[in-house]
Amino acid sequence: MFGIKNPFKKEKIEDVIKAPSIEQTLPTAGVPERPTFEPEKPAEKPKDSNEIEVLFAKIDTLKFQYEVLKGKIEKIEKMVEEIYQIAKKSSQ
Repeated sequence: MFGIKNPFKKEKIEDVIKAPSIEQTLPTAGVPERPTFEPEKPAEKPKDSNEIEVLFAKIDTLKFQYEVLKGKIEKIEKMVEEIYQIAKKSSQ
């Protein structure tokens, strides 16, 4: 009546295309065998050097953050000293 559907009423399903059953086997293509070989040892060096470069970048980031925090602490120390001086003068 107002466009509200009954959630308990089963709707008719028409023109449903059935999906292929799981039991149906797919055609297999001839898969060539992969040659077996071991990778050379020098191929690992770029991986190690990339990891080292990442570590150096992280260390540089930490150094920068340390310097920023050090500067903030110095500013806070100056502010505390100024507050102490003001409090000392006002108590006299």
